[in-house]
Amino acid sequence: MVRNTVFSFSLFDTLVTYRTATARGVLCVLNHELHLRQDLGLPLQLVEEFLEVRTKADYEARHPTGIEKPVAVCLDQIYARIAQRYPELDPRLIARIRQLELELTAELLVGIPENITRVHRLLEAGKRVVLISDTAFTSNEVKHLLSGIDTRLASCPCYVSADLGLTKHSGELFRHVLQTEGLTPKQLIHLGADDWADVRMARTLGISAELYPGAHLSEIESVYHEEDSLFSQLLGGTSKIYRILHPNASPPALIGAGLAGPLFYGFIRDTLDQAQQRGIRRLYFIARDGMIFLRLARAIARECGLDLDLRYLYGSRRAFRLPSVFELTPREYRWLAERIPKLSLAMLAERIDLRAEELRAHLPEALRARLIDLDASLPESLIREILAHFNTIPAIREAILGNAQRARDLLIAYLEQEGFFDAGPVGTIDIGWMGGSQDSLYKIAASHKPDIEIHGFYFGLFHYSHYTSARNRKTAYAIRPNHVEDNIVALHTELLAQADHGQTVGYERQADGRVVPRLRDDGGHLRDWGIAEFLDGAEWFATEYARLAGRYPLLTEHFDAILPRLLALMRKPPRLIAETLGRVPYSGDHCDLALRESAPAFGLGEALDYVFRRRYEERRLMTEWYEASLVRSPPLVRLILSLYPTVQRLKVFIKHSALDGARRAQRWYTHLTALWRALGWRLYPGIGPARLRDRP
Repeated sequence: MVRNTVFSFSLFDTLVTYRTATARGVLCVLNHELHLRQDLGLPLQLVEEFLEVRTKADYEARHPTGIEKPVAVCLDQIYARIAQRYPELDPRLIARIRQLELELTAELLVGIPENITRVHRLLEAGKRVVLISDTAFTSNEVKHLLSGIDTRLASCPCYVSADLGLTKHSGELFRHVLQTEGLTPKQLIHLGADDWADVRMARTLGISAELYPGAHLSEIESVYHEEDSLFSQLLGGTSKIYRILHPNASPPALIGAGLAGPLFYGFIRDTLDQAQQRGIRRLYFIARDGMIFLRLARAIARECGLDLDLRYLYGSRRAFRLPSVFELTPREYRWLAERIPKLSLAMLAERIDLRAEELRAHLPEALRARLIDLDASLPESLIREILAHFNTIPAIREAILGNAQRARDLLIAYLEQEGFFDAGPVGTIDIGWMGGSQDSLYKIAASHKPDIEIHGFYFGLFHYSHYTSARNRKTAYAIRPNHVEDNIVALHTELLAQADHGQTVGYERQADGRVVPRLRDDGGHLRDWGIAEFLDGAEWFATEYARLAGRYPLLTEHFDAILPRLLALMRKPPRLIAETLGRVPYSGDHCDLALRESAPAFGLGEALDYVFRRRYEERRLMTEWYEASLVRSPPLVRLILSLYPTVQRLKVFIKHSALDGARRAQRWYTHLTALWRALGWRLYPGIGPARLRDRP
């Protein structure tokens, strides 16, 4: 009987996949279960080395008597090899481990919606669908596994290597299907996940075949994957499952679930644990970086049953620094003079809540004449000259202190309203870097409640200021002070700590008496970027991973081991990361009103400017993230931009060579002059060296 077209599907990683990163994750879970099941009385050596034992048994079964090409095997043959290695074990124990593997596989399987839907449409159209799999499970076991996923799949005819002794890898299983179904190769259309067995071999036989790569690890997931680590398997599997269950997810959503979630999860989990240990019941997540942290924290607390009061607190460097000014001291001048990477008169005025024209009008006339362009970057010497007048010109001093007092009163009212002073020590969570915002917040809070205790938890800190104390504690997670080589990650992690609203620039009291944050903008640019999908993806990851990880009590988590890999990935970003995060509207300074793409694509002229002509400050205003701009730019531009590191090294070499040459010449001149003088005094006593030129 000759049929019409028949559609065949591979099973694993095509119609179903695992909640772990790869199939080996099932064995990692099984190994975990054997450690728990001490009641089985298994030899310690078998439990400790189970992954190696199971892997060797599988290999020996597939390659009997040293045959190079693998043969079809069933699970019974694999466990028979294990029984041979441990003849003292009761056969019922071997059978129990085998059954446990089947049960855990069923528990870890999840359907792939887009391909299951494809099967449903074919069946509804009256097409014949068959399943073909190189698996050690029998067809009955496969149907059992599928029955928990989709009953229509379970009812499809199933050809498996374990029953037939034939494999797709060799092509024999395809031939068997063609013969049994009465098909010519052109009548079979196949979909599978294995490039060799499902595509190349099928096409060699004349079968139309398509590769489904969706269950393969992404470039990001592969970075932190380790085959024999249960932690890594669960981490990568969670991100993979998000992609599979959300086939139409936007790039920001994929970055949220695949990069931001794994990067920040360990920090938030560690913070929640430390807070409980230190008796801190209330945690404030500081806007805007704290929004994603709060979403992760609530997901973790919900899944893990943690009893903590988690709140969002609107704030920023801009909102905290001015209210912390009680007097104009060197502390204030250091903040006012910060250049990130530039400082204009408009930005300086913004820091003290004045208009640029107003500040300029208060300055001496000679200085005003040098400040025509209010947005121009000021040299450091001119900044110092301007700041020197802040304490000496009464109008400027009174304006600053008056603005600071009004801002402080509103901030304290807002903190009271949000329960900041209610009871016990409070914790704050922020992205970090210098910790100056916490110092300002503590100074303000202590002026209202002297015994206040604040414990700041940070993803990273580059510095512990001398204002840090037992009542103003700070804890750094991933990056600690004096790790100068890690400064580059500040931008990368800030791009992943986004919120759906603009920067907090201050506070205002409404008609009903409530104090609300005053925002620079409504965050529309971030909504356009996809902030909602990004945050949803990150929260989904945290929820699913926390639920999955909670299932395994012996699981050890090593987030500290994957952080360097993820941060290194940001230094050589794949296109998904470069394109998605490179579009984030960004400003390096809290008083810089101009938002720019963090890493825009360059044109030819911009690339030449960046590589050969621009100074550091100007280059940073062109792109905050050179590596991502490199990826986003056209091929010819990428070629020019790739010269940048070489050009910079050459500039440094020339600069230092010239300086070294000048220093060496100076040293030689000094030595020769000293020698000449010494000889002059010795040959002509009583005649000074200055007069030797007068000697006849």
